Amino acid sequence: MTRVDPLRRRESPPARPWPRAGSARTTLAAMAGILWLAASPMSAAQTAPQNKPLPMPMAAPGNNEITGRTMSLPATGLFQGDQLTELTKSKLAELIIDALGLDVEVALIVPTGPWRIDGAGHTERDLNEARLKALRTFLTDRGIEPKRIYVESRVDAKLKEPRLDMQLVGRPSSN
Repeated sequence: MTRVDPLRRRESPPARPWPRAGSARTTLAAMAGILWLAASPMSAAQTAPQNKPLPMPMAAPGNNEITGRTMSLPATGLFQGDQLTELTKSKLAELIIDALGLDVEVALIVPTGPWRIDGAGHTERDLNEARLKALRTFLTDRGIEPKRIYVESRVDAKLKEPRLDMQLVGRPSSN
């Protein structure tokens, strides 16, 4: 018996007695073979997943937005030699107290304006490695991880006096 394909308007060949690859009969035979292999005790032991507990999903905190605390200090009176003055320590402590409740991800030390970085002398405009180390040590002693402290220098031609900007950036703490 011949069938007519309505889309092509011509006769299609008669059905074959044996199934082709990908037909329902071969698919069923393949599935039966897979089920037989899966039921054998040897393959079940080899392919069974280890009985490890699944990790518990953690609930997301209510407020997971990145938040920052910023402070800007004029360069005058920040350092006495290569050490921070008591006034500078108290102002930086205020910044850290303001950031309580944050998991600090980045602590930026940003010298802005006309700083001198050649390392010679101890004037108000000098910013040498020893002074930056004093700032890092102060932050580290207050619980900020050293790997999260970065220094970024910004040149601003409009500024006549140098200043030190401090930024603590993080997410609200979950505890």
